[in-house]
Amino acid sequence: MDLATQVNQLIANAPDDPATIAAVEAIAPILLEEAQRYQQTMYYVLQTEDGQWQIITLEERHPPYHQKVVIHAYGSAEMANAHSEGDRQLIVVEMPIIPLLFQLLAADPVDSLIVLEPPNGEQGWEVSRESLLAQVRSTLSLPPNIA
Repeated sequence: MDLATQVNQLIANAPDDPATIAAVEAIAPILLEEAQRYQQTMYYVLQTEDGQWQIITLEERHPPYHQKVVIHAYGSAEMANAHSEGDRQLIVVEMPIIPLLFQLLAADPVDSLIVLEPPNGEQGWEVSRESLLAQVRSTLSLPPNIA
């Protein structure tokens, strides 16, 4: 599914409220610009059986020992399956990148989405949730405490 179709579906699936539709239409270009950085339009995430994304806490090995909570988006089902091996409670789910980025906006306490490209995930991108939110706030003229 191409990015334009994903944007159109995101807007079409917005709640039937003029303000919400206008907000989704306003932030769609931000999501589209971000999504164009990646090699693919579809990625794979790991979810629990109840539909929750698998989140991973990364911690620096050297001072100041910052922690970061991330979600991985894998560029192939094989990559995702390799990371879920041994855990029968995880399900590999294919997701279009635009809705994935949109859901990241509300994924508190997640700090970042790590997009891993095939064939082996050695190339990847980090999408900071806070950076994406800052762009949305600026576009919608929202105060910093509103997501």
